[in-house]
Parts: sequence; C-alpha cells; structure tokens
Amino acid sequence: MWSHAGRLHEYLFLLVHGTRVSCVMATLFSRWWQRRRLIRLVNAFRGLAIRKPQVMRMWRRRIIMKFISISLSELLQILVSFLTLRPYLTVNLASSIFLLYTLTVLVNVIISHYYFAIVNVHSHYILLNQEMRAVLVEIRSLEGEHRKAAFMIKCCTLADQLEVIAGTQYEVQTLLKRITNIFGIQGIVVMINSYISILATIYFSFSSVKNMHGIEWTPVYIFLFILNVVCYFADILITLNNVFFVLEVHKHMVKLLERLTMFSPGLDERLQTVIESFQLQITRNPLKISVLSLFSMDRSRSMSMANSLVTNSLVLIQYDIKNPRE
Repeated sequence: MWSHAGRLHEYLFLLVHGTRVSCVMATLFSRWWQRRRLIRLVNAFRGLAIRKPQVMRMWRRRIIMKFISISLSELLQILVSFLTLRPYLTVNLASSIFLLYTLTVLVNVIISHYYFAIVNVHSHYILLNQEMRAVLVEIRSLEGEHRKAAFMIKCCTLADQLEVIAGTQYEVQTLLKRITNIFGIQGIVVMINSYISILATIYFSFSSVKNMHGIEWTPVYIFLFILNVVCYFADILITLNNVFFVLEVHKHMVKLLERLTMFSPGLDERLQTVIESFQLQITRNPLKISVLSLFSMDRSRSMSMANSLVTNSLVLIQYDIKNPRE
C-alpha cells in the first residue's frame, strides 16, 4: 500500500505520530513539574463540588457524551485501519497498529483532563446564573413592597446572597486562570498535534478515495469510513464547544448583572453597594481562556484556524494530484 501512497503520505504519517509522541512527553514533564499545583487545583474543585453537589449532576451527561465520542472515534479508526490493511495484515503489523493507536488514546486522555476541568467551570457558572436570576426576580418583587421593615430585611438578605455569588464567581474565575496556567504547555502541544492530525485526516481521507489499490469499497466499509470521519470531527467539536460554552455563560452573567443595575436606584444602600462591587469585579477581571498566554480562545479564532486547515488541506491535495509519485 505504501508503494501507492507517495512520499508526502509517508512524511505526513511520521509527522502526525511524531507530534503525538512529543505531546505525551511534554504532558508528562508538565504534570510532574506542576504536580503540587495540580493537586491543589483538584482539591479546590472538590471543595466547590462539596459545597454545591448539584454541579455533579450537571456535568455527568457531558462527561458521558465525551466518553462515547472518544470511544466511537478510536474504535472506528482501529476498525477502518484493519479493514484497509487486511490484505497485508500480519502479527507485526497488527501490533504496530495497536501501538500507534495507543498514542492516540493517551493524547485523548490528556485532552479529557482539560475537558473535565472546563466542564466543572461551566457547571458552576450555570448554577451562579440560576442564583442571579432568582435574585433578580426577588429584587423585582421589592417594587410592590411598601412595608419599610420587610423591605430592609429583604434587601439585606439579597445583599448577602449576591455577596456569596460574587465570591463564588471570583473563586471559579481564579480556578480557571490556574487551569490555563497549569495546562499551558500541554495546551499548545495538543493544539499543534490536533491541527496536524486534522490536516492529515483530511489528506488521508482524500488519499484513500483516490488510491483504491487493495481496498474493497464495500457498502459496510464505506459506511464505517464515513462514520469514522463524522465521529472524529464530532469529538473535536464537542471539545471546542466546551470552551466556548464557558465564555457564553460568562457573557450571560454580565447581562444579568446589567439588568440588576437597572433596579439599583431606590434599593437599600448596602444592596446597591454589593451590586456595584460585583459589577466592578466583573469589569476589572474580564474572562479570557488563553493558551500559554499566547492567544485567547474564541469562536472567531477557531474559524480562522478552520480556514487555515481547509487552505493547507487543499494545498496538500493539489500537490498530491500533481506529484503522485513524489
């Protein structure tokens, strides 16, 4: 099969697995170097989960979804590889395939650690937004409260609740900054590996269709091939959307806080002070999810990366068409 693949195919194959080895080694070094900080981070999230056990029910479904997407993607890749190489399959080749996909599994485990940490942050933000909406409803109900004593008691109670929400939000955002620092080295190597892997997947998919030597394109093989590609990119989207969801719930919190300030005039002085302090806290500490402090993750940047992937994939495909034996 390699005789029909061309040198570009071989070099890209070596580059993909070389970056995966580098990713695993860099992560092992980073985890050992920052093991104390990682343990403190885990303990901090555990403390938050004990205080708010609802969060565990919220991220359970997304953890199961991530596990299913990873498992399907890996199993389908292995199955398609064995079906493709069936005419050439030997014990040594089968062992080599398992070793190569072991690297892929390790990379996915590394990504899952970061995914789980971000899921925790997202779940806590959802709970905070729910609590803020409840406070907003209570503040609106104060407009019909004409008894001064009851008005003051409710204002003090709402001020206490907002102080707790503001303190938890600051704690969660601080933990998110610690996540980006701890997973910084891992983040950049995973992004490089993911970029090259996606690029290679697009090129290898084209190459498989173009060079059909030794491949039996049965309906079952075509179905598994398409399902493999779909599951692979679905897993990537699940991971990326996990980051974007955190940014979106934070923006929603900012909007809820802006609605609270609309009711601020006429409220108790302490409640007004708490609202203003919370707003100042959000303004002074804008939420950003960065990769090794080099750039921030957002949807516009991911679209730029997608455009770059499409462009570079087309370049590889054009080169392969013009130089089939190079």
